[in-house]
Amino acid sequence: MPSLAVVSRFRSWPRGLLVGLVLFALGVPARCLGLEPIPSKLVVLTFDDSVRSHFEVVRPILIKYGFGATFFITEGFDFATNKRDYMTWDEIAELHRDGFEIGNHTRDHVAITEQRIDQVAEQLTAIRDACRQHQIPDPVSFAWPGNAFTTQALERLKQLGIRFARRGGAPEFPYERGRGCGYEPGTDHPLLIPTAGDARPDWEFDDFRRALDQGGGGKVIVLQFHGVPDTAHPWVNTSPDKFEMYMSHLAREKYQVIAVRDLAKYVDPDVAPQDPEGVIVDRQARLARGQSFDSLRKPRDERELRFWLVNMAEHHRYSIAEMQAATGLSVAELSDALTRFGLTSADGFGASATRPDATPTPIAAQAEQPAVLRVLPYPGGRHPRTGFRDGALRPQRETKLSLFAPWEDGGYVVAEFPAAIWWEPATGRELLYLAHTHVPTVWDRQQLELQPVEWQAIPGGWAMERSLPNGVSFGTQAIPGQDHVRFEMWVRNGTPETLRGVVVQNCVMLARATGFEAQSGQNTVIRHPLVACRNAAGDAWVITAWQSCQRPWANPPCPCIHSDPQFPDCLPGQTRHLTGWVSFYRGTDIEGEFDRIERLLTPE
Repeated sequence: MPSLAVVSRFRSWPRGLLVGLVLFALGVPARCLGLEPIPSKLVVLTFDDSVRSHFEVVRPILIKYGFGATFFITEGFDFATNKRDYMTWDEIAELHRDGFEIGNHTRDHVAITEQRIDQVAEQLTAIRDACRQHQIPDPVSFAWPGNAFTTQALERLKQLGIRFARRGGAPEFPYERGRGCGYEPGTDHPLLIPTAGDARPDWEFDDFRRALDQGGGGKVIVLQFHGVPDTAHPWVNTSPDKFEMYMSHLAREKYQVIAVRDLAKYVDPDVAPQDPEGVIVDRQARLARGQSFDSLRKPRDERELRFWLVNMAEHHRYSIAEMQAATGLSVAELSDALTRFGLTSADGFGASATRPDATPTPIAAQAEQPAVLRVLPYPGGRHPRTGFRDGALRPQRETKLSLFAPWEDGGYVVAEFPAAIWWEPATGRELLYLAHTHVPTVWDRQQLELQPVEWQAIPGGWAMERSLPNGVSFGTQAIPGQDHVRFEMWVRNGTPETLRGVVVQNCVMLARATGFEAQSGQNTVIRHPLVACRNAAGDAWVITAWQSCQRPWANPPCPCIHSDPQFPDCLPGQTRHLTGWVSFYRGTDIEGEFDRIERLLTPE
């Protein structure tokens, strides 16, 4: 493990080798204000194809249980002439008056493919116009007919006023069994929401239960039904008795059942991945390797459970669903543990008030010296980015620390040191390590799965270390002070070859920093190796830099800022070190602050 002598080395740096700083005012992003936490038992109920039984059978059952739902309307098949199997528009309008959502399923039930992009507007506006004729609001939700989709149609759907669109469970799962996965807001494109379960005539309760198991931990269960019964399409028929059994279970287990449009209470439809199919490809790869879609880590014992719940409830203010996503524990298990420890989740689960002795302090100095910045391991379960989440799928918490502001309700940024490590062996540039899944690493290609590691408390701070299968190891230390945090990152070469071209991506994520949530590069100042992001008020800054920085930059969609260093070549058996620094600044003279930092870090 590297020595804490890093603290004494700062003043001996030669000019030009600056440390990394983070100066910030923090909190919850304004774009998140007004959005409710995703309930742990949230179901979106959808019905396709304008089937008559939707009105005659489904409607009274939903009204009985007080459930919301979306009915996706098409005039396809023989809708115009077959009123034994399909609803009338008067019945569809009655569903609207009952409070249910009327969604768009195209006029002719046309599968939207690359070859039919030019038909999208005609197909959707026909249903929209029919809705207007019957005093039904313009649809804002869409279901892809036949569950076929193309990303080339996404922009056209937006132009037509569609905010959310549901697809099927394919291509992650075969169509035939109606299986699927939970919807991951912010990761899944809002116009490519996956179905967790597409009911089939041979479904039994275990199939329905499997669909429900796809939710929780911030994921949403989207259920797809056709007719109840469906005499025109028997391959997607659901019997009324089975449907009643499914709905009574949802009511008994206190699921919150909503329409697609109601997702807007919990999800910002304007937050979309840059690569709409990235998460789909990731799921397919994980299924092929037999891996879970989740990044949860179950606490090993009561002491560890208590530490993480205090971390999440007291400091990060997690909802119960976010705690689920981080730990894999059930709502009942978490609620019991929160009550036992005198803690309360952000959405009210657990104890009504926290006992004075309920908060353990992993670093004694933080309790003895209130001025020392609070630095805690990031728990996971809540994505640290606002956007571009397809560039950080399944984020691992092992290299992430939350740095909290020293003033009340300051919030935090997430320092990911490192986010990625590249190197240049004789065979060419390779990704040696990645703190999430976006680009395959050398270990992914060899089908080697890295085991999780955690930050460990050390005197006065935190440290993490990881050993890689080829004998290379690396680690990071963080030592908080009154208004700063010192970092040291190291790499050790346990291979017989010289390590060359070791470049590190070091990321500071701003999504939980009040005033810094704007996804714009216009609030960024770069003076190599320093990168500064200004808050909306213009009186506080987040600045980061690292010794031996090769690339200072910002990524507005996240939003985050980077100062990415390169280690010197590392001989076999050798260890190399890089140093960084994190501190807080509130003011408007950013150039003066840069100058002050340079003077502070330049040897006398």
